[in-house]
Amino acid sequence: MITSNAIVERMKREILEDVSAGLVPANVAGYTDLHEYMDANCYGGTEALFDAAHDAVPDTDGAHTVAWNSFCDLVNPAIEAVDAWIKSGGIAAAIAERAKR
Repeated sequence: MITSNAIVERMKREILEDVSAGLVPANVAGYTDLHEYMDANCYGGTEALFDAAHDAVPDTDGAHTVAWNSFCDLVNPAIEAVDAWIKSGGIAAAIAERAKR
């Protein structure tokens, strides 16, 4: 079962890959600012998680509401954690750590 923490780590890796590729600036200010450069909602495999959550339920409004709420309960804490990581200098720290290797 996927966890918010696993999503956080994957998001960080993917953001750093995009920074290394020059797709996202290293000085991006927060998670919402990523949207200026990428569809940040796809980081961490969340698009596939969303699709899987909705594909696994009956095609009713109630079932999709429950799936949406479960998805949000999983992904929103990950987004908040990544936003805090970016705002605390996580991208710069990761780049500096990679440069030491």
